[in-house]
Amino acid sequence: MQFLNRTVASSNRVLPMLCVALALCAGAANATPAAPKGSEAHEASAAATPDRFTADDPVKVRDMLASQMPPAASDSLTTRIRKFAREPYDRIVRGHAAGAENGQRTFLFMIPAPHGILYRSNTHVLSVNVPLASDEDPDAIQLYQSVAGPSGRGLVIAPDAKAKGFIQKIDSIELATQGKPKTTARGRLTVPQAVFEQADNSFAIVLVCTLEPPYLTETREHSDPTDEEPTDITRRTSTLHANVQAVWLVNQKDGTVIGKGLRLAK
Repeated sequence: MQFLNRTVASSNRVLPMLCVALALCAGAANATPAAPKGSEAHEASAAATPDRFTADDPVKVRDMLASQMPPAASDSLTTRIRKFAREPYDRIVRGHAAGAENGQRTFLFMIPAPHGILYRSNTHVLSVNVPLASDEDPDAIQLYQSVAGPSGRGLVIAPDAKAKGFIQKIDSIELATQGKPKTTARGRLTVPQAVFEQADNSFAIVLVCTLEPPYLTETREHSDPTDEEPTDITRRTSTLHANVQAVWLVNQKDGTVIGKGLRLAK
């Protein structure tokens, strides 16, 4: 009887210890690793795969809208424009397929940013102050410009410019936002140094926006040669009217998104 009592007592001591050991093992298996600290956090952030995107071609968007514009106002225009886009805003920005409440689609327009980027390696803070307007029109964002033909400035006098072939055709596409003109991308981002160096000064601004009425307006102007500009110039200016939803900084070389926290300012 004494041997049996010792065995039972020993079993009663071992069973609680075994339960505690199993509980500790289960906790270790389900535990989430602690977030890295200090330099390890920067290395983990740099190693993460960044978001990627494909920008819309403003020329194709403009030409589509121009072909859809009816001779008179029509309710069906809104429907046709809403159908023209790659993905809804929610899927692009938030990563799921839910559409916007009003059915509007979004466009991603990319603008090179060769200037206005400052990076401080000691704090890993990147400051953005990038002007997006042209000198000719400071109140609108320039998405695209093409100049075909030579300029006669310094080469010919005004009366001979056209006869000698100094004829230019300038095609510009601008983006006009609602309210007061805001044509500068600004903000501050925390960026790992490896991500900054990978861009190799090839930065661009991406505007995520929806088109709003009147969607597209156009002007066509012709300028005869003058003494200051001895060139026969025909200029087409197309303006897309939009509501900008977000402003991104991206690596123009490979299409990776560096940061999404920028804003438009005057």
